[in-house]
Amino acid sequence: MPTQTFFRLPEEKRERLIAAAWEEFSTTRFSAASINRIVRDAQIPRGSFYQYFEDKEDLFIYLFGSVREEAFLLMRAALAETGGEPFRASLRLFDDVFQGDGRVRPSMERVVRVLRLNQNMDVSQMLLSRLQADDGFCEIERRDIDWSGFRQTDPAFLSDVAALLVLSFACSIRNILCAGASVASEREKLCTRLEVLRRGSMKGEMVS
Repeated sequence: MPTQTFFRLPEEKRERLIAAAWEEFSTTRFSAASINRIVRDAQIPRGSFYQYFEDKEDLFIYLFGSVREEAFLLMRAALAETGGEPFRASLRLFDDVFQGDGRVRPSMERVVRVLRLNQNMDVSQMLLSRLQADDGFCEIERRDIDWSGFRQTDPAFLSDVAALLVLSFACSIRNILCAGASVASEREKLCTRLEVLRRGSMKGEMVS
């Protein structure tokens, strides 16, 4: 994670560094990404970079963390629209990210470019430990999801359901971005996975 020195930077300087980092990671594979190019484009000394981040992986994870914040907002909006129903909310989130004609939500476009450049890199594994410990994710579980009607209500069971929801959604996203699957076919597969998960965890209507 960034140091406090980074957060104390003037906003304009922080934004310049972040813009340079996104440009580098969205046009160059992670393995070939250059801190030298980032600091050059950000107009900061190379030595200063290491006062802000441990290395380029630390910077990379921070960038995706900012995207995760937007994803949390989208998920909360989807849960609000579906009365806290997590299965329908997952589909609503899918439709927010991939619009009807197959276009990616504009704010997610640079993330798509990064993932397509790094198809052989397990980005999800890099971020997994951060996600598991993320207070925001836990807060969504506690506050926004309507857990009534589930077969069990103990925290371990509900956390497992939430994790499977995330994995189901992530699988569809990866197939579209990295394997070239169509949005329509992956949405249909997501519906099937969510229906199986619903049947195994609660009683209710099928996802449609």
